[in-house]
Amino acid sequence: MQKLRIFITISFFIFMGFILEARANELDTDYLAYEEIVLSSGKLIKYLTEDEIKEIEDKDVGFYIFHIEIEPILTGVHATYISSVKECMENSGTTEIKYNVEYQVETNQKVSFTSSGSISSSTSATMGKIKSEASAKASVEYNESTSKSVKEKKTISLTVEPNSQYMVVIKGTMNISNGYVRITTLLYKTGGFYEFVTLESQYAALEKRVIVE
Repeated sequence: MQKLRIFITISFFIFMGFILEARANELDTDYLAYEEIVLSSGKLIKYLTEDEIKEIEDKDVGFYIFHIEIEPILTGVHATYISSVKECMENSGTTEIKYNVEYQVETNQKVSFTSSGSISSSTSATMGKIKSEASAKASVEYNESTSKSVKEKKTISLTVEPNSQYMVVIKGTMNISNGYVRITTLLYKTGGFYEFVTLESQYAALEKRVIVE
């Protein structure tokens, strides 16, 4: 009984340490602001329904003194995206108009990481373990170097014909892996979702429309 009391006391302070040392993790969530992401299968975490989330969170994993479980949902799913419409140029006149449009694109295969739920405020040690194990399961190389953004400025010259409209659209392809992290201890059970997004390509595309009067 004395040993059990000591263990519960230690577990309590571990739990308190988990709360007191919690910090807001620096997340790169640029992709969440993209205008459109189309996956070949599955969903981004933000589009899971309440029923789907509840089913994952309520899964019975048994009794543990302390256990972190990484449960992948998507692994290496291909997706296409539209990041933004950089510029829209319209010519309703009768003569051609020439434009030079400057834009930026990511030139490296940047890896973004996001988390939600209780794991978003985990200690650095716990978050480090989660990132390490989750990235290994997803076969994603996530570190300080791969998570940095490397951008390049470019210029595109175009001629807009009469009664036409051109849009410069930033688009590309990406690879998505996500899942759920379940943390179970003697005193509590918590968890949250994670998501890795690896940019495979990013480029500017021209889209032309005819102005109908």
